[in-house]
Amino acid sequence: MGASMQALQKKQKTWALLLLGALLGLAAFLCLYGTAPVDPANDAWIWYGYDETDIHQHYAGWLGFRNSSWQFPLAQADALAYPARTGVNISFTDSLPWVSVLFKLLAPVLPVQFQWFGLYELAAFILQGMAAALVLGLFLYDLLPLAAGTALFAFSPIMIERAFRHVALSSHYIVLFALYAYLRGRREQRCFMPVFWLLAALGVGITPYFLPMAAIFALLLAVENALHTRKLLAPCGLFLGTCAAGYAAGVVLGSLNNGYSASRENYGVFSFNLNALFNPSSVGGYTWSRILPARPQLYGQYDGFNYLGFGMLALLGVLCAAAVVLAVHSKAGRAALAGLLRRNLVLILGMAFMTLFAITNVVCFDDVELLNIPLPEGLVKLCGIFRASGRMFYPVYYVLMTACIVGLARLLRRVGKAALYPAVLVLVAAVQLFDLSAMIAEKHAAMAETAAKPQPYPQELVDCRDNYGTLMLADDIIHARNVICAAWHPGMVTNGYDVNTYTGAWNVTIDWTAQTSAAVDSGTLDPDTLYVTGDADRFASWQARYGDKADYITWDIAATGIYDRRDEYYFMAPKQ
Repeated sequence: MGASMQALQKKQKTWALLLLGALLGLAAFLCLYGTAPVDPANDAWIWYGYDETDIHQHYAGWLGFRNSSWQFPLAQADALAYPARTGVNISFTDSLPWVSVLFKLLAPVLPVQFQWFGLYELAAFILQGMAAALVLGLFLYDLLPLAAGTALFAFSPIMIERAFRHVALSSHYIVLFALYAYLRGRREQRCFMPVFWLLAALGVGITPYFLPMAAIFALLLAVENALHTRKLLAPCGLFLGTCAAGYAAGVVLGSLNNGYSASRENYGVFSFNLNALFNPSSVGGYTWSRILPARPQLYGQYDGFNYLGFGMLALLGVLCAAAVVLAVHSKAGRAALAGLLRRNLVLILGMAFMTLFAITNVVCFDDVELLNIPLPEGLVKLCGIFRASGRMFYPVYYVLMTACIVGLARLLRRVGKAALYPAVLVLVAAVQLFDLSAMIAEKHAAMAETAAKPQPYPQELVDCRDNYGTLMLADDIIHARNVICAAWHPGMVTNGYDVNTYTGAWNVTIDWTAQTSAAVDSGTLDPDTLYVTGDADRFASWQARYGDKADYITWDIAATGIYDRRDEYYFMAPKQ
């Protein structure tokens, strides 16, 4: 009976933690963005975008995938890069393949205009809060500190910085659930294999960058479990199974073994600057800190944004100083510190590895390159699989946050001031939110403004686009994100695509584009094709050649303020 009651209480606590986290995650989302982005019919905020136009690429990938036939691998979009049989794999448009697959299954009952990015981001914030509450619930038991600590995670600067800019990369709940499984597994001497396998498969199908973030915690738990139990079967199953699950998901979706180049150049460019924890500088120019000034950094290191927030930085500084003082002035303090380091040695080594990978061989502080260590070409190519290395600090970031929140409780208990813990942690959270408050207000205002803006493309295009089965870009087919989104309608295919890698399958698309462009330039007009060019001279020649056989539409995209490589696009719509 006692064991049964204890299990019931534990289950009730888990549900209470999940509810607390969900409410705080929801509150954070609403404070930051309001309700506008969760309206599936409103894509204006996508068009006028956050910070940079990558979300247009993600949206174009989803629209193309929605129009595509089902294939294996699952994430192939043959409505893009037409007539290549396999089209484009939307893993490389960052269109969150698992989420796209889910909504494609629902496509027959969805309205014509349907964006799910706002709904997903809302879910990501809720899951972030839930995962954070579970992590802190392993160490804290009272509601007030649990709520304050969870709020710090719900308003995580590194998650907010990615939200609606790189939607896939804001899925930090994957990291936090992996951290929770690691911490609980370490405590209970369990491997939680299915949890890590699921997180690996999920992560690859959101963005492959989350695979190593989940795998590092699986590896650390495997090592600690092997050291404790002196057995290898379960630890090997944990780590190798995690890698296998991620690999299998990559094969099923097509992000692996599908003809695409996995490695890319510029490892060492999109890296972690040594000032990242205290540098409130990001894309978009938001006021990330009311207290600290923005610091310079080198090109590409905007992607390594890892500002911790002044409240957490102050707490980290106090804890480090207290640890030094106690170690210097007390033998017991030295023993306690040594014991802490010894118990967490595997975790420390793992986080040190992730930090070094994030920094890369090009070590920078502010806008100064301090060190450039030559690496073998093969190693650079291997690291290039995750060339945006600054992101690999995310697990370290959340371990630091957890350690600070839990470490404060233990420090106050050690000095006989445990009763102050709730008040002190609430103060830390208040300072943190004050520091971030200008950014929160700016994000909220930006979302409200962009969501209310008018349709950015010509109404004439909307009125005619449903008449055509093919959208044919006569030039610049690989930077087609805005044209695809503007001209899209159910059933349309296009030779356009927009990805940051390459596969030889697109040679068919390139050849078809050259032949079709030459044909239309010389007098062959397909009545089922909507033609578009960014070349004013070519457009003028089309008008001269075809006259009243077609309608002609100019989209002055520069006038909308939306970034594009072109200032204008010109559409030729053959009369039906």
